Amino acid sequence: MLGEELKTSLEACPSAVLVVDAVGTIAFANAEARRLFLTDGDVSGLPAKRFLLDWPLPPQILQYRIANARGNETLARVKAARWQVASGIMTTLYIEPERDRNLPATSEADIRLRSVIEMLPQAVCVFDAEDRFVLWNGKYAELYSDIAAHLRPGIPFEEILKISLAGDDMQELIDDKEIWLRERMEKFRRPVSQEEQQLRDGRWLRHDDRRTPDGGAIGMRIDITGLKQREEWLRQLFDANPMPMMLCDGESLAILQANQAACDFYGYRSEELLSKEAGDMHAREDAHRFTNAVQNLSSDCDARTVWRQFAADGSERYVLIYVRLLHEGVRRRLLLTIADVSDRIAAEGEANRLAHHDVLTGLPNRMQFYKALSAALKSNDGKGVFVFYLDLDGFKPVNDTFGHAAGDAVLKMTSDRLRAEAQGHIIARLGGDEFAILMIGDHEHAAALAERCVAAFEAPFPVRGMAIKIGVSIGLAASSSAGGLDGDKLVQAADRALYRAKANGRNTWNFASRRRAQKSG
Repeated sequence: MLGEELKTSLEACPSAVLVVDAVGTIAFANAEARRLFLTDGDVSGLPAKRFLLDWPLPPQILQYRIANARGNETLARVKAARWQVASGIMTTLYIEPERDRNLPATSEADIRLRSVIEMLPQAVCVFDAEDRFVLWNGKYAELYSDIAAHLRPGIPFEEILKISLAGDDMQELIDDKEIWLRERMEKFRRPVSQEEQQLRDGRWLRHDDRRTPDGGAIGMRIDITGLKQREEWLRQLFDANPMPMMLCDGESLAILQANQAACDFYGYRSEELLSKEAGDMHAREDAHRFTNAVQNLSSDCDARTVWRQFAADGSERYVLIYVRLLHEGVRRRLLLTIADVSDRIAAEGEANRLAHHDVLTGLPNRMQFYKALSAALKSNDGKGVFVFYLDLDGFKPVNDTFGHAAGDAVLKMTSDRLRAEAQGHIIARLGGDEFAILMIGDHEHAAALAERCVAAFEAPFPVRGMAIKIGVSIGLAASSSAGGLDGDKLVQAADRALYRAKANGRNTWNFASRRRAQKSG
C-alpha cells in the first residue's frame, strides 16, 4: 500500500508519524511513533483509537489525548495530511507530545537523522513545507561551496538560488538567469523531479528532488561523471564504429538507435532508419524467420546464418548478424552488429559457377550437363529426353590459320547462336569445339531444333574484319533408343550418331534411332 521510498522517508522523520487508512486502521508507524507508544512490535492493523483516544479527531482542537501501550495518557498536538490512493483516503498524522516530556527523545531522533544523512555519499538536503532549508550534509556544502556560508536552517531555497546567481562562482552552466531560476523552482515544486546537469568544471550531477507527505522535500545530488564518461565512450564506440550497428527493442524489433555506418550501409537517413523494424530490410522469405529467431533469444547469439537483405535503392546485400542481448530493467534490448559478406557470397557463387560452367562461353560444362541429364531422366513424366551432340566442321583450320584468339571468338559466337535457337533448352560446352543440347519433348520438335541449329551456321562468323565460314554436325539420341534411362548410354548413342552424320558429308544431323542421316537444306 505504501511505497518503500515513502516508508524510508517517514522512518527518518524526527516526529512520531502514523499513517491511518479510511476505516481508522493503522497502516504504518515509524520508529519514533513506536517509541512514543512504548511498543516494540509492528502496530500495523491495530485501530488508531488504541493510541489516539479522541479518534476520529475532532477539528479545531489544539491538543488531543494519546495513550501508550501501558495505558499512560498525555496530550499532544497532531497535524493531519490526507492523500488519495487507489484503495481510498489515507491520513498521515504527525504527533508532537508535550515538549517538556518528549524533547530529549526528539533531540535524539534529530541527531540520528543528521548522522544518517551525514553518512550518505551523496549530497543531501531537507526542506520544510515552505521550501526552507532544514538539514543538509557536508557533501552538500562541499559541492555548493559558493553558497555554503549562507546556508542556515530556515533560509528559503529560492533565496539561496538567487545568492548563487548573483555570485561569480556558481557551479552550474546557465544561459539566462531569470529563465533558469523560474524553471528550477517549477521543477523543485513537483512531487518528483529528476534531471541531469553539467557543471562548469565538466562534472555531471543528477538532481533528484522528492516531496514528502508533510509538504516538505528531500533533495539529493549524485555525481554521475563516471557514468557519463562511460556513456560517452560507449556512444563513440557505437557511433564511430565502421561496422553497421543498431539497437532494437527486444519485443517489437523497432530500431531505437542506428550508427552512421548502418545508415550508409542501407542508404537511409537516420530518421528513416529509426522508423523501421530490424526485419524490414530482410528479403521476404527471411524476414519472418529472422524475427522469430531474435525475439526468442535467451542469450547472446554469434552470427551463423547468412541473411539476404535489400538497401534503400533495392540493391541486394548478404549479411551476418551478431546479436547481443541487453537488459534495461525489465525491458529487453538487442544490439545488432551487421557484417557485410556480399563479396564473399559473390565470390563463392562465382567459384561455384566456374566449377559448373565453361569459362570462355559461360555455358554449363560437361559435369553440369551430365547432372542436368540425370535429373531429367529421373523426373521424366512421359516426354522424351533428347541429347544433341554437336561438333563444329572446319574449326581446326580457324585456329591454325587465324590463331586461338580468333578461334575463341568463333566459339563465343557459336554459343550465342545455339542459345538463340535452343529457346531455353540446356546447352553445354563439352570441351574444345564440342557442344551438347538437352531437350525434353518429342521427335518432331527435336528434328526442328536440329534443322535450326544447322541453319544457324550458314552465315559466316565476322572476326577482325574477316568472314569465317564453318559448319556443324549433330548426332541425336532419344532416351527410348538408348536402352533405358542411362545418361552415359544416351550420350554415347548421340556421339555415334554424330560420327555417322560426319561420315555422310558433314553439316548434317542424324537420329540414332533411325540410323540414317538427314541432309539439311
